[in-house]
Amino acid sequence: LQAKGSRMSPSGVHKFHHWLVAAVRDNMPYDRFARELLTARGSTFENPAANFFRTATDPIACSEVTSQLFLGVRIQCAKCHNHPYERWTQDHYYGLGAFFSRVQRKEFSNRGEPDELVVLLGSQGEVTQPRTGRTMKPVLPIGGEVDVPASVDRRDVFVRWLTAPDNPFFARVAVNRIW
Repeated sequence: LQAKGSRMSPSGVHKFHHWLVAAVRDNMPYDRFARELLTARGSTFENPAANFFRTATDPIACSEVTSQLFLGVRIQCAKCHNHPYERWTQDHYYGLGAFFSRVQRKEFSNRGEPDELVVLLGSQGEVTQPRTGRTMKPVLPIGGEVDVPASVDRRDVFVRWLTAPDNPFFARVAVNRIW
């Protein structure tokens, strides 16, 4: 999760670290942990889970970190070319980024604390597949393109798929991390 001073303010690192420790200490269910982290909004000081979007600074970074963290897949190869030995394509790569394309970040400080960031959800923002020039719809790693109404947070759609009992990745990755 890259909770370190080079990625966020010392206060942000402190608050994020305490949120992570509390999640483990209080036995937060893993699906809830993923949901709170990936759909976080608001102040990185008031909602420490939002610091995820301080370290994953754009839709592409979000897709790379999310796929490795929760799917156990290093999808970076597909940034430049379809993966030669796996099923991951450039459309998967950029389509996963489309789930995070409307996340916005704004520097903010109403209490005089430096380096506070507010995570917002914008009404616009897309990811373009550079090889084809196509604006990508959100693409689930297994399941294909998803039409998401403009009024719905795309991240909610992704997290519902991610944490669904029939997702072949999520539980396996959690067990492997614990093991």
